[in-house]
Amino acid sequence: MVRHQPLQYYEPQLCLSCLTGIYGCRWKRYQRSHDDTTPWERLWFLLLTFTFGLTLTWLYFWWEVHNDYDEFNWYLYNRMGYWSDWSVPILVTTAASFTYIAGLLVLALCHIAVGQQMNLHWLHKLSSELPQSPL
Repeated sequence: MVRHQPLQYYEPQLCLSCLTGIYGCRWKRYQRSHDDTTPWERLWFLLLTFTFGLTLTWLYFWWEVHNDYDEFNWYLYNRMGYWSDWSVPILVTTAASFTYIAGLLVLALCHIAVGQQMNLHWLHKLSSELPQSPL
């Protein structure tokens, strides 16, 4: 009986697969690359960092303005004509956006640390640049 040896043996890299899969939807080993990151992807990284800073500022603002939630709700009541507590949905939306963008930024920094090419998935590009709040 003839035994065939595999031509190549690839060590499973579960952590690297999850890192590139979540950040850029590149789950297969052959889709990962150690090539230099393209200038467009560097620009997206800078835009992601800038969005992180804006979201952090917005979250800090809404967290610290908690004494004025009632005045904000009265202002909206006078403008719209019905009462609703708008501060909680705005705070929850802002916190969720901040968490999502912070997670993407951590993944991008991990890509830089392990020397992988950054390739942000188009869905992440769209969702990280959407307006954070209607106000």
